[in-house]
Amino acid sequence: DPAMGSGAFLVEACRQLGARLQQAWARWPELKPPKLPDDEDEELHAKRLVAQRCLYGVDRNPMATDLAKLSLWLATLARDHEFEFVDHALKTGDSLVGLSTSGIAAANWDDGKPGLPLFKTLVNDEIKKALKAREEIRNAPDDVFRAIQEVRHRNLEKQLDPIRAMGDATIAALFSEAKPRAREQARQKVESLFTATLQPNWDEIYKVAVGSQQGEHSVRPFHWQLEFPEVFARKNPGFDAIVGNPPFLGGAKIWPALGGSYADWLRCIHDNSHGKAVDLVVHFFRRSFGLINLTGAFGLIATNTIAQGDSRDAGLKQIGKIGGQIYRVERRLPWPGLAAVIVSVIHVSKSVRRNVQPALDGEPVVGINSFLIPHAKDFDPQPLASNKGRCFRGCDIYGLGLLFSNEKGTGFAGTSNDMQDLITRNKSNAARIFPFVGGKDVADHPQQRPHRHVISFADFTLEKAREWPDLLEIVESRVKPERDKLGGYSVAERRKEFWWQFGTDTPALYRSIAGHSHVIVTPRVAPMPVFCRIPTGAIFNEKCVVFPLAGHSPLAVLQARTHEAWLRVFTSTLKDDLNYAPTDCFFNFPFPPAFETSTTLEAAGQAYHDHRAALMIGRNEGLTKTYNRFHNPAEDSDDIVTLRELHGAMDRAVLTAYGWADLATRAVSEHLTEATEDDHKYQGRYFWPAPIRDDVLARLLALNATRAEEERLAGPTPAASDDEAEDGDGDNGSEE
Repeated sequence: DPAMGSGAFLVEACRQLGARLQQAWARWPELKPPKLPDDEDEELHAKRLVAQRCLYGVDRNPMATDLAKLSLWLATLARDHEFEFVDHALKTGDSLVGLSTSGIAAANWDDGKPGLPLFKTLVNDEIKKALKAREEIRNAPDDVFRAIQEVRHRNLEKQLDPIRAMGDATIAALFSEAKPRAREQARQKVESLFTATLQPNWDEIYKVAVGSQQGEHSVRPFHWQLEFPEVFARKNPGFDAIVGNPPFLGGAKIWPALGGSYADWLRCIHDNSHGKAVDLVVHFFRRSFGLINLTGAFGLIATNTIAQGDSRDAGLKQIGKIGGQIYRVERRLPWPGLAAVIVSVIHVSKSVRRNVQPALDGEPVVGINSFLIPHAKDFDPQPLASNKGRCFRGCDIYGLGLLFSNEKGTGFAGTSNDMQDLITRNKSNAARIFPFVGGKDVADHPQQRPHRHVISFADFTLEKAREWPDLLEIVESRVKPERDKLGGYSVAERRKEFWWQFGTDTPALYRSIAGHSHVIVTPRVAPMPVFCRIPTGAIFNEKCVVFPLAGHSPLAVLQARTHEAWLRVFTSTLKDDLNYAPTDCFFNFPFPPAFETSTTLEAAGQAYHDHRAALMIGRNEGLTKTYNRFHNPAEDSDDIVTLRELHGAMDRAVLTAYGWADLATRAVSEHLTEATEDDHKYQGRYFWPAPIRDDVLARLLALNATRAEEERLAGPTPAASDDEAEDGDGDNGSEE
């Protein structure tokens, strides 16, 4: 157990392995000890042998290590026997921070570097000596006194101290600096302590070694191959099994809780694990997979985020790429203790386990992939050609001087009165002034009306823009001076050269909505997904995502819970808000077949839209406040209750359109709480319970795979245009 705490998992492992040992003795009685100690029966003796020879544990807390030793002693307690000796097997250290023996010999945290020949021999020789000493401890006869075992262990630890210090000093080099270049220089200094003279400079090595174990974010390295050599020096190196409940720490909290160097170390040892959304438990999964042998397996507890977003990409997905097989999963298991939490229990092997039927939530399946859904193959949802041209980011104007606002004193080009004066002076100015819709307008205004207008010269040349001298004068005086300061990279140079145009325009968007009376819009960043229909003729800023789709049937599909369940798995977050990223959650989303011509979807979408629009006008509240009421279990107003009912009807219509009538009959929403929902993204929401979401996600993923393969066979998928696929955060400061 790599995070053993007080040893509960090891005690249970001791009980179960002891029982299997008894079964083996019954089958092969000649292997049973000829005489049991007087104070032990067969069950107790089996557990004592298992505790001494089969169990290993590590914890970064020395007190936890002592408690684990005590727990095992109590589990194997015999009247006339001393405290069971397990000091050699239960140790203190950080399971995630340590070097292999080759890394120690090379004075490098990169296992790919060749070892220093002299020290490679030194390390190997000391490990061979340690192996002999540990075998004396592990296989000591039952009548050996504890005092003798303790002396043997002290001598063993003293013998390994120099090699351990070499590894600790190398790690201290990384933890002592914040930048890669400085870290490499520190590592080279450590290496020089090993090689500068005929004998290593042990005094200095020991001084450097304690560096990572001091300060606010101290860490005690643990070198697995050095500490448990008999596990890794055998023919099939590694543990046969790993079990445990690793500590949970959200990815964004690793740096503040454990330090920047710790976060960098994790990224260093586990490739493809970058990103603040990679939870700490992911690294325990990766470390455990690296520690089991070729026929081994591990079973660890996690939260359901292990199968989502960056954590899935960095953990289960990477493990699958190098041969890992997920063969048994309980996705949502109520914790048997006092804590009211729900956990996921995941079993992974390094090879296909023969005669083991993969099981998901107790049901046999053909296989389990990194999404923890019943599918034999692992895959990421693929972009679909059928979604091309259906979703765009708004424009980044990159110049507050282009704006007119209804609010005074905002520092924009002017107020709405100034705009009216310009139009009164010259009516042609109205042709280049447009309503400017931002994410806040969409989310907060009952009718999504913008509070600003914007000057737009589209992609006009400067000569063409001079046909509106009043407006060009404003842009030249308010925008050009700021653009003149730009430079150094191609986008900035372009903005500087074409100072009268938007910083980033989206011409494909406006070509696609030509001829449409309305488009569907959602705020790019919002606490919850909300979609509405807005008249065309406006400029949409980069905090809006725009869908040039006609009618109410597309609105029904986008606002339905099927799409929300999809995007909450695949899109990113900004603080606690959703960041609707088209490349992550729209271009790969499989719509129902023929959804745009479905009269059922059109009717369900229009009924929902019309009631919601009347509700917002009647209450004078925008989408955000409306959906806060929608999800509030204490809100029982008739109009909100009706909105919930219409949403349910719309969901059923969408599920039926997919051909999933069985789901449509049982997909009933409820107010989810911490007691009924383990995923914080859904807690406090009026939504489908987890089993329904799991089923929906599995079907959507399978449908995406089918559609992607059909499109592949039909021909190459066109690439999305830049303004379609752009998912960045924007940087013009023009939006709330």
